[in-house]
Amino acid sequence: MEQQEQVTLSPKLIFQKLIQTKDLVLKNWWLILILIGIGTAIGYYVDSEKNKRVQYVSKITFNVTGSNATQNLGGFGNLLGMSGGSGDAGLFTGENLFYVIKTRPVLERALLTTVTLANGKKDFFINYYLDSTFIRQDDWGDFLKEWLPVRIQHSKRDSMSTLERQVFDGVLTKVRDREITIGQPNLKTAFYDLTISMENEMVSKTFSDLLLTTVERVYQETQTRKSREMLKIMKNRVDSLGRVLNRTESRLAQTTVINTEAVAPTAKVEEGRLTRNTTFVTSLYLEASRSLESLQMSIVKESPLFTIIEPATLPLETKLFTRENTKFGAIIGFILAIIFVLAKQTYSEALKDMKKK
Repeated sequence: MEQQEQVTLSPKLIFQKLIQTKDLVLKNWWLILILIGIGTAIGYYVDSEKNKRVQYVSKITFNVTGSNATQNLGGFGNLLGMSGGSGDAGLFTGENLFYVIKTRPVLERALLTTVTLANGKKDFFINYYLDSTFIRQDDWGDFLKEWLPVRIQHSKRDSMSTLERQVFDGVLTKVRDREITIGQPNLKTAFYDLTISMENEMVSKTFSDLLLTTVERVYQETQTRKSREMLKIMKNRVDSLGRVLNRTESRLAQTTVINTEAVAPTAKVEEGRLTRNTTFVTSLYLEASRSLESLQMSIVKESPLFTIIEPATLPLETKLFTRENTKFGAIIGFILAIIFVLAKQTYSEALKDMKKK
């Protein structure tokens, strides 16, 4: 029976293997440099194709704070048979905010917002983007010539033609995947950086301000959703009580005029009943009106949810393109070179062992 050779792993053996690997790497240094150069060149090419033109970087540092207004709505909720409380604030905290900013509803709303141009005219931001950047020439010019003259004419995507939707989705995809960066500069703080990199300085700054405003508006709508629902119910209640009060007061006035000439004691019974009803409905109407006014003031007094710590200022920082893929290509080239050299050495040793046998 053949006994299997047992290899004991010792510090000496580990150091011997490390020295052998070092010698092997030094012996094949030229091959490693070639593979690193190939990986770097591929990464550099990807970076240069990703952004062919100078990018203007608009960065805004901001903080997201909650609102305490909805915490004071418990009384109104009890009055309406509803529970008060804040909205879905968790959607806009931590890494959730990174995803929310790049969602299609937020970007659609921002791109279809009307902005005032330098000449005083108003247009959708997406048309301003199409006219002021090189997306038509660089991204569509060679194979999507039918997209070049298209301008967005509708404020909602569902109302657009098929060609308008294709152009709109093309812009949205580029903006989301290549021109928006959201991050947290320091994990110990609650600050966020919103960075926009576009081919036009004013377009970049305008969109950074516009996108942050859009996200803030969506946040406020989410936070005050229950408050606005209660506000709608309260308005309907005030209107309903107002109509009932008007009818009751009109009947009371008519009954009072008729009873001035009445002799029978029973004529005063109807007048007394209407008087009690009018007093009761009036008290309900005044209470509902006060609650409505307080609810409106609570929503108006909500503190700003987004606080800008450092706004984007002109002139913006410029960059030709990033080096992320270049660095990644160099690292991949080095790893592949080491694997190739080790595999080559192992293959050579295996051939020698076979020849000895």
